[in-house]
Amino acid sequence: MNERTPIGEAELRMALRGLRHDIEPAHDLWPGIAVRIEALPRPRAPHRRSPWLLSLATAASLAGALGLAWHLRPPAVETPPVVASAAPTLVEREADILTVQYQAALRELDPHPVPANWQPGIEALDRSALEIREALRAQPDSRLLLERLRTTYTRRLALARRALYA
Repeated sequence: MNERTPIGEAELRMALRGLRHDIEPAHDLWPGIAVRIEALPRPRAPHRRSPWLLSLATAASLAGALGLAWHLRPPAVETPPVVASAAPTLVEREADILTVQYQAALRELDPHPVPANWQPGIEALDRSALEIREALRAQPDSRLLLERLRTTYTRRLALARRALYA
């Protein structure tokens, strides 16, 4: 068996330096490369089209596409009117509960007389509550209208309480 002796790093570097030999070419290679490049066929310069012709072609293509789209459009179909569902929405149910509670609170405060100068404010709040209820029938999912109804009821009850202590 052949046994190899381990070589140190410095010895390995010296051995590798001994293998390196730079070789210069015998003659300059570039003149031959330049002659072969010159011999290649040159591509012709692209024909320059006038910009107005390109614009005209683009406009014609666009007009054709729009005409085709107009011609192939589906026929207009009338949508049937939306029928209100029999089941009330969550907002409608909340508004109904809120109205029942409001009317119960009003019945407790109602036997007490309200000063005459407060009557226009109370009537305005009652009208507002009715208008909001009508708007809720038209837009049954409107959380904004529900909050407006809650605010109107709160103000009306607060005014009735103030009238009680006036």
